[in-house]
Amino acid sequence: MPRALSRQSLLLVYLLALALLWGNAYFLLVNHPAAYTVDEQHYQRMAQGDFKVPVPHRYRVVVPLLAGGLAHGARGVANLISPADKPPFGFSFFLVNTLLLAGAGLVAFRTARAAGAAAGPALLGMAALLTCGAATSVTGLLLADSAVVLAVALLYYAIHARSAPALLTVLVLGPVLDEFFLLFLPLAVLYGGFVRWRPRLLALAGGLLLLVAVHWAVEANEAPTTLGNSISPTLDYSRSLVSNLNWRLLLRGLGAWAGVYGLFNLILLTGFWGGTASIGQWLRPLRPGPTLLLLLAVLALLLLSGETNRLVLAGPAVVVAVALVLDRHPLFGPLRQSVSSAAKPETE
Repeated sequence: MPRALSRQSLLLVYLLALALLWGNAYFLLVNHPAAYTVDEQHYQRMAQGDFKVPVPHRYRVVVPLLAGGLAHGARGVANLISPADKPPFGFSFFLVNTLLLAGAGLVAFRTARAAGAAAGPALLGMAALLTCGAATSVTGLLLADSAVVLAVALLYYAIHARSAPALLTVLVLGPVLDEFFLLFLPLAVLYGGFVRWRPRLLALAGGLLLLVAVHWAVEANEAPTTLGNSISPTLDYSRSLVSNLNWRLLLRGLGAWAGVYGLFNLILLTGFWGGTASIGQWLRPLRPGPTLLLLLAVLALLLLSGETNRLVLAGPAVVVAVALVLDRHPLFGPLRQSVSSAAKPETE
């Protein structure tokens, strides 16, 4: 097991994660057309306190509320200098999403370390997540996916590090961040045995009650829903499941999936070179069981939503896989030796 990093070192890793996200996301933010996409319009209305938006955006309240509070606070400070026309919702979403996704990067880095990777490969694995196109979209646009990425990263970390506090926290908070997080709950059921059943069930019950409370509060105060309105999203998901399945099986769809993580895919592919012994050196500490279950949950979500950006939720597994391939696979042995030699102090 690698030696634990100090708080100062973890802070530096978090600042590096922010740096990896900031430039690309800010460039997208300032060059984004003024006419937002439909999803962005919904989240912006929620940030302004209007929750009369379609399901399922209506219940993803955490990021819009944080961004809305930050935007109104920033406007209040700006008014001390000169009157501001409107709250800076674009920048507030950018800041909230960047801070949350950088947190997901830090958690994924710690997962790679818990899996046995050295700090250098773990940092490169973190870069695979934070520099991908989906991460740029999540942080540069007015979206709310960053919170659930952090929740999935925390769940994956809890399983690798056998962390009871992390597992119980994500069971309570995960469902309210995004109802699709329920697809990842089998991970906690099948691989959370390091925590007794009773605390896990209590935490999950608390998370589901919190989700129900948010639904009730939104519906009671802002957006009463008729039976027909509540059923129509389910029918839409059923139709999109069939159409997205057909589309994803096309070469175009597979290319879109591969394009999310770019050239880091080459590192993953080289991991399967060299025979069973070479593959096993990095695949065993990756823990294929929970990793495969996580990827299946992401696949199900992709088929339901049709949004390629949702592949960012596979990021925690990609981070650990890239880190372990770089750290364990014989093909990268010369690179590790050269780095180790360069790190040694010269002697006279």
